[in-house]
Amino acid sequence: MDWEYIVLAPLVIGFQAFVLWMVYRLWKHLNKQRACATTPYAPGTGLNGANIPVLATFVGIRVLPWVALASNNLNPVLRIDGENLVYRVLRQQQRLLSSVLQVDVRSAYGTFNLIFEFRDSPMTFIANLGSPERGAYVLSMLPASVTLSERAQAAKIALPL
Repeated sequence: MDWEYIVLAPLVIGFQAFVLWMVYRLWKHLNKQRACATTPYAPGTGLNGANIPVLATFVGIRVLPWVALASNNLNPVLRIDGENLVYRVLRQQQRLLSSVLQVDVRSAYGTFNLIFEFRDSPMTFIANLGSPERGAYVLSMLPASVTLSERAQAAKIALPL
């Protein structure tokens, strides 16, 4: 046995153990629960034209609701101000709630998206609220004149407010 094998074998094994430990730490960091997305909104959030906290906003296509053309997770805005829907993806826009064709809901692990489809546009506005509790709260804030899809009605009714 040469001295190189005696010295290099523990170094290689130690390096492999270090790499596995780093992969484990990265996996734990990426899979930890995010507290900001799971806590429900405080009562009164978003009333009187105040911003509703969202995790991200997107612009999508009506026929492909999971495909986003643009996104904003640095400074997203969602505000229901009287009869107006104010939102920001690339720039802040204001639309009448009467121009909303329907509001749909899509959900996946860690996301709860409200999809606003507009009558005069093939584009949609999507807001990621993070949890079904937050989604039910925002759906309850919408006026009765806004049409909700079956999924949105179920999400609004399923959770006590």
